[in-house]
Amino acid sequence: MKKWQLLALLTTGHACEHWFQGVLGPVLPYLTADLDLTLTQVGLLFTGRAVMSAFSSVGTGYVIDSYGGGKWLLVGCMASAALFYGGAGFATGFITLAPIIWLSGLATHTWHPPSMGLLGMRFDNRKGFALGVHGTGANLGQTLAPIIAGYLLLVMTWRGVLLANTIPLFLTAILLWVFLEPFQISGKQKPGSSITTGNFVDALIKNPGMMGACVFSGVRTLAHNVVSIFLAILLVRKYGVGPSTLGLALGVYSAASIFPETIVGYLSDRISRKLILFIGITGGGIALFLIPHAGTGIFLYVCVASVGVFLISMRSAIFAYGFEISPPQLAGSVVGVIFTANQIFVGLGLFFLGILADAYGLEFVFGAIGIACLGSLVAFSWLPGTEENSTLHQTANPGDPMR
Repeated sequence: MKKWQLLALLTTGHACEHWFQGVLGPVLPYLTADLDLTLTQVGLLFTGRAVMSAFSSVGTGYVIDSYGGGKWLLVGCMASAALFYGGAGFATGFITLAPIIWLSGLATHTWHPPSMGLLGMRFDNRKGFALGVHGTGANLGQTLAPIIAGYLLLVMTWRGVLLANTIPLFLTAILLWVFLEPFQISGKQKPGSSITTGNFVDALIKNPGMMGACVFSGVRTLAHNVVSIFLAILLVRKYGVGPSTLGLALGVYSAASIFPETIVGYLSDRISRKLILFIGITGGGIALFLIPHAGTGIFLYVCVASVGVFLISMRSAIFAYGFEISPPQLAGSVVGVIFTANQIFVGLGLFFLGILADAYGLEFVFGAIGIACLGSLVAFSWLPGTEENSTLHQTANPGDPMR
């Protein structure tokens, strides 16, 4: 399969892997009301999902680097995610809903280590660009999904919306099964550079640059989950907006990062990734702090779009940085470690933020995550510069279509 075909297929898959993150936004206010859930219970739902996602991410990364089998993990990811989220439509309360949502985390987070590791290997001199396009797929999925779900809620119940939206995932599983070739992720290894627990720990866990990347990625992902989960509930409870407005607000949020993520990835191949991260995290943190005070007019859309442009679009730069400061044979593990850190931040963060939301209101939650983004800037002291490794100073392979 040619590079551009592989990138298109994996980008489509990434859009569908994130599809239900977009669907759940407008569905949650009606689901929580129907099942009589507290905000603490909502936090627990996604804390449990984050815990399962963490196990899935780090385990999948190690398995892919050591044994291969990436194609079937990607096919299984799509099919099992559809089954779990469709099954959530039959839940009767927190006790029956929680295990389904938790297990969905185990399913969906098998996607990232094989797909992003493969792209990092195939686009060796254009990592930022390839990961940016791949990330754009996720943003596109989370743009279309809430808009579609919002309008479907006008004609069917939240249960029907969950079931209807399993169709894109099942179709994508079939596409991956038919067109994706089996693959093994393998970087340019030196003789004797086999993967062991020791070099895994030394190269990743004890690497201060990797830990800094994990902090930025974790805070970014927690902020993304706060907007995806709590924005719709805030708008319904505070302003009484309808489902179509909920879908539009969440769609604008995701749409705002579609093109910026690819642009950020492209620029991060050419200028300092640290500078890009600093600007993005600072701008996103300020916008998050302003969301609860934005009302329902144009300023709300400006604020949520700013979070998408400045903060959510940083994903490709973070992962490209992680690949650059790590051994190439650990590409899948890099993705696994960063996504595991993401889920640790999300799991702990949503648990405590759900409790705080019940105690102090959702406005407090958005202010807290905005401050957390700005506070994470201290981790810049851990990051070694990588400008000299940027592809601006590398030579693209002759005939490379992405040259």
